[in-house]
Amino acid sequence: MSAVSLKPLAVLALVGTALLAGCKPAAEPASAPQADAAKAAPSAPVTHVSRTARLQAFLTGRYGKDAKLSGQWRGSWTQDDETRAIDWQVCAEQPVVTGDSWQQLLAVCGALVDGAHIDPGTIEFFVLQPKGDGFGITSELTGERFGSGGQPGSASIIRAGSDFYGFRVEDGWFGQGFSLLSQSLILPGPKGLVATGNVRSHIDNDAQYECDTADASTDADTVEDCRTRRFSIDFALRFDDSDRSARVWPLLIEETGNTCGGKRVRQEHRFTLDPKSWTYSFPESLRREGCE
Repeated sequence: MSAVSLKPLAVLALVGTALLAGCKPAAEPASAPQADAAKAAPSAPVTHVSRTARLQAFLTGRYGKDAKLSGQWRGSWTQDDETRAIDWQVCAEQPVVTGDSWQQLLAVCGALVDGAHIDPGTIEFFVLQPKGDGFGITSELTGERFGSGGQPGSASIIRAGSDFYGFRVEDGWFGQGFSLLSQSLILPGPKGLVATGNVRSHIDNDAQYECDTADASTDADTVEDCRTRRFSIDFALRFDDSDRSARVWPLLIEETGNTCGGKRVRQEHRFTLDPKSWTYSFPESLRREGCE
């Protein structure tokens, strides 16, 4: 091979060497490994706190370390500047959907430990919403008195509109042969929870002392007198949800039973919630203690 033919090969060799030198990786900036590590590190898992845990935390924060979701705990209740021992317990709770969010409704009932016959109990009502890993209070109504004998009655959650929920309380008084049961509605208003009205749920005098032993041997006048004075009437409460999309549904109360003289009663009463007072205008006839 001639010297002339070797020259191009030498040139190619020099070019190849230069190209290899140009392909050597450049030095990485000092911050690059840290950035890659940050990208590779897994994100911290989002902590999920159950609704039960949120409720328990709220009860403990509100009523003390002995508070619990199931069963009673001993506490205190101050009324008329007097503090008395009371047994608390959760008597109603339910999560509800409102708009594009959800809330937790909660009722806590308190029964006086040494309540006399005329003493009421108490129920405290809360509308809660998720906040952080717990619940925050949207609205509350506390110190409300219900029942007798130190017992507060019972509470339940009601649906009163498309996404409108509240509480129904039933309590009563029994004495001298009479049973007087009432029902109260606690609903969220523009400024918080409101006691919107109270009506009877049941009345009777079935156990009145002078008539509870009347039988075939009792004289006719006494039997007739007992019959004409005997009554037993129910007042069933429900909401008219025929328009499911309505914000607030009309309230219906169906009155049925036997009034004095053995006369049958069956009539329906319809009410709407007053948007100004946020109450129902119940007539006295639905709060009566006996025959009309």
